Amino acid sequence: MKIKANDYTKGEIIKILREWTGLTQEEFGKSIGKSKPSVQAYELDKVNYGIETILQIAKKHGITITMEKK
Repeated sequence: MKIKANDYTKGEIIKILREWTGLTQEEFGKSIGKSKPSVQAYELDKVNYGIETILQIAKKHGITITMEKK
């Protein structure tokens, strides 16, 4: 599946990545060294994060991230 980041909030992107892994919020949090409440905060856009976080999650779970210059 391919998504365009501009079509989603940061929280929605984290949720999509988590759903692609097939993990619960708690399991996903453990896999990236975060707590379930932290994952919930990410998904609800209550935590601001940088592209480095997305890249680390993608690498950890074998997800390819492609960026294009417009």
